[in-house]
Amino acid sequence: MVAAAYTAPALAAAIAFRGHEAEGPGFVLPLLAVAASGTALLFRRQAPMSSLAATAGIMLITFSVPASFAAVATAMALYAVAVYRSARHAVFALLGTSAMLLLSAVLQPRSLIDLGQALQAIAVLVIATLIGLNVRTRRGYVSALVDRADRLMREREHLASIAAAAERNAIAREMHDIVSHGLAVMISLAHGSAEIASTDPARAVQAMRQVAETGRVAVADMRRMLGVLNEGTTGELAGAIAPSPGVGDISDLVGLFRSAGLPVVLQSAGVPPADPGIQLAIYRVVQEGLTNALKYARAATAVTVRTQFSLQPILVSVTDDGQPEVAHADHAGRGVAGMRERVALYGGTLRAGPLTNGGWSVTARFPPQKGAPWQR
Repeated sequence: MVAAAYTAPALAAAIAFRGHEAEGPGFVLPLLAVAASGTALLFRRQAPMSSLAATAGIMLITFSVPASFAAVATAMALYAVAVYRSARHAVFALLGTSAMLLLSAVLQPRSLIDLGQALQAIAVLVIATLIGLNVRTRRGYVSALVDRADRLMREREHLASIAAAAERNAIAREMHDIVSHGLAVMISLAHGSAEIASTDPARAVQAMRQVAETGRVAVADMRRMLGVLNEGTTGELAGAIAPSPGVGDISDLVGLFRSAGLPVVLQSAGVPPADPGIQLAIYRVVQEGLTNALKYARAATAVTVRTQFSLQPILVSVTDDGQPEVAHADHAGRGVAGMRERVALYGGTLRAGPLTNGGWSVTARFPPQKGAPWQR
C-alpha cells in the first residue's frame, strides 16, 4: 500500500506533465524511474538499505527531470531505515545521501542537480529521518511497556500460585492437627474400653463417653476452621467461628490424654505471649507431641510437657520415655513437618528425634517476646 501510494500519484503526475510529449526518452525516463522507485519501496522492510540505495541512485539520475518524485521515494526509504534498522544506520544513510547530493551540486555546478534544489531535498530527507527515529523510539517504548506488563502478569500469577500453595499447606496442617489428634485419642479410648468392657463395664462406659466428647470437640474444631474459611457468610458455619485454642487450653488437652491412658505431667513457667497466633502454634506443638506419644511410645511411664515463657527464647517440649516404634518417624513425618512450618512462621526452630537414654522428644524454640516478629 505504501509503495502504491507513491507510485500511482507519481505516474499520474509524470503523464500529466509530459502529456504533450507522448513519445521519446523524455517521456519514458520519468515513468521508468517512478516504476523502479516504487518497486524498490516494496522491499523497504526486508532490505531497507538496498531500497535506499536504489531510490537514491534513481534520484541522482532523474533529479532535474520535471515532475520527478524520486526524492520522495528516497525519503520514504530513509524513513524505513530509521524504523526497521538502527538509529546509527539511519544517521549514516542520511549523511551519505546528503553528501552525494551536495557533492554532485558543488563539484558539477552545471550538472543535472541544482544546489538550491539539493538543499531542499536534504531538508526533506532530514525530516523523514527524524520522523522515522521518533516512530522507532515510540515503538520501542510501547514494546517495553507490553513486555513489562507481561512480566508483571507472570510475576503476579507466580505470586498467586505461591500464596495458594501456602494457604493449602496451612489448611492441610490444621486439618492434620484436628483429625489426627481426635482420631488418635478416640481410637485409644475405644480400644481401652473394649479391653475392659467385660471386667469393668462402668469404666468402659466412661471411656466411650470420653470418645463421644472427643468427637464433639473435633467436630467443633472443624466447624471453627470451616467458619474461618467461609468468612463473610451469614449461615451456620459463620456462626460456628470460635477463638482458636491457646496456651490456656493446654491443661485441658493434657487431661484429655490422661483420660486416654497416657501418663502426662505438665510443667509451665512464666507468662505466655499475648499473640493468639503464637499461642495456637504452641498449642499445636503440644498436641502433636502428645498425639505421637499416644500412638507410638510403647510402654511409656512418663510423658512430660514443659512450657517456659520468659524474655529468653520460649521453650516448648514434649518428652516421653517409651520405646518408639519403627513407624514413629514415618507416620509422624507429616505432623513433624507441619509443626516445623508453624514454628518457622514465628522465627523459631523445632527438633524432633530420639533421646540418648531412650524415649522421644519434641522441642520448639521461639525467639524472645521482646521485639519478636509476631509482635505487631
